[in-house]
Amino acid sequence: MKKATKLILAEAVGRMLKPLIKVLIRNDVSHGEFVALAKRAYVDVAYEHFSIPGRKTTYSRVAVLTGLNRKEVVALTKEKEEGSNTPKGRPNRAIRVVNGWLNDSEFLDENNEAKVLPIQGEHGSFSALVARYSGDITLGAVVDELERTGIVSRPDKQSVKLNSYGYIPADNELEKIKIMSTCAADLLASAVHNQEQSSDDARFQRQVVYRKVPKQVVSQFKEYSDNKSLVLLRDYNRWLEESTNQLTPEQDEPTSRVGVGIYYFEEKN
Repeated sequence: MKKATKLILAEAVGRMLKPLIKVLIRNDVSHGEFVALAKRAYVDVAYEHFSIPGRKTTYSRVAVLTGLNRKEVVALTKEKEEGSNTPKGRPNRAIRVVNGWLNDSEFLDENNEAKVLPIQGEHGSFSALVARYSGDITLGAVVDELERTGIVSRPDKQSVKLNSYGYIPADNELEKIKIMSTCAADLLASAVHNQEQSSDDARFQRQVVYRKVPKQVVSQFKEYSDNKSLVLLRDYNRWLEESTNQLTPEQDEPTSRVGVGIYYFEEKN
């Protein structure tokens, strides 16, 4: 790699790491622990993306690719094979309930806005919503989780109101970290894809940036962008829900996780 490219890459990595390091320090994750995580990621990526077709990827090859010694590669590989990594969390059923509330016509009013739902009832109720979208999670568990995180409120004992058009836990640091990691990883994956693929296969990746914006305009734009982004994301969500439900894929047909992310940013000049 050319020296100039390495310098630019080093600057880019430093810029991307600073927000992450802020979270790590706040949660008492030391430099040594971060280094261990980085080593594990290097080994995973070497196996997943740099194998030679038709040939088994050896410990020695991974060591050459990553710069780790062979002993470290062996230990990290065995850790992964034995399942000693942190297990992946189960998909949050609360997200499915909120998405169903926002997209299923049974739970929407004439303006396609989420209704305030009665707790009980065979149709158009919160219990019907939970039964349809939460899997085997009980009504009480779902409403407690959504109320605890500020997603819903209880106007009275017999009804539930949706406060937020997305699963954004108000006071759950662990859930916020999970959401942060998913969004950041998706954005970086698309950016890397665009570097590696031709423009014909590019993924949409754009920004609108203005500098020297007065404080009053900043607050106005934040509110404006929040509202416009929410409308667009709800439209995407509804389209995917309707299009997916119209099709019955073959049993062996491959499927993909797809989506669009929109994010607001702000920093001092």
